[in-house]
Amino acid sequence: MDEANQLAKLSAQLADPTRAAIVVSLMDGSTRPTGELQISANVSPSSASMHLSKLVSARILTVVKQGRLKYYRIATAAVAHAVEALSIIASPGAALQMAARSSLNPFSFARTCYDHLAGKLGVEVVAAMQSRNFIRASGKSYKVTASGSDWLNEMGIDWKELQSERRLFATQCLDFTERRHHLSGALGAALLARMIELDWIVKLRVPRAVRLSDKGRMELSKRLCLEFTNEHNVKYKPK
Repeated sequence: MDEANQLAKLSAQLADPTRAAIVVSLMDGSTRPTGELQISANVSPSSASMHLSKLVSARILTVVKQGRLKYYRIATAAVAHAVEALSIIASPGAALQMAARSSLNPFSFARTCYDHLAGKLGVEVVAAMQSRNFIRASGKSYKVTASGSDWLNEMGIDWKELQSERRLFATQCLDFTERRHHLSGALGAALLARMIELDWIVKLRVPRAVRLSDKGRMELSKRLCLEFTNEHNVKYKPK
């Protein structure tokens, strides 16, 4: 019963629309001040402070004080995964789902899920990595193969060092629009960070929105045999 009570208390924090809006606005992995979160949730300063305090107490968010300002972010990757999972359960009706999955929707094509790549591009990158035997599914996670180790090293990713981190290494995360898995965990975060560093992926001003650059399209075609039939459509096509 203790576990059930704790789950009920945690769920109650996200049941409030204002607190849910605050959490969703931080799902891009960003750190934001109280004033910005107040605006995104469309509430008064006192109301925002009250809701943020509850989210911190529930360990959904963490807070850091810098000078006179407080900055908030999602507490852990596990919290972000739980929120993404809840969004799948609470997904809208069929018409809106079809629009979300449309190849004309850039958010469906590529976005971030906390700190890793999601959307059509995210799941096709994983499909290509599995088909080329760079990673293998193992339960709810992925394991890096010998050839995958070489590929990651060529990408400039020290994946063995990532395994020493406290967070999970390489996990399967069910994609909201694709209903297939993309790569999360420390390896997923490192892969997205490296793609951004190489200017393959460009972050946009809209939270969680990213854009695949021409350079990224060319490199992913070469390195993972991804075929881009148009600006918002991609599929693994082995040579």
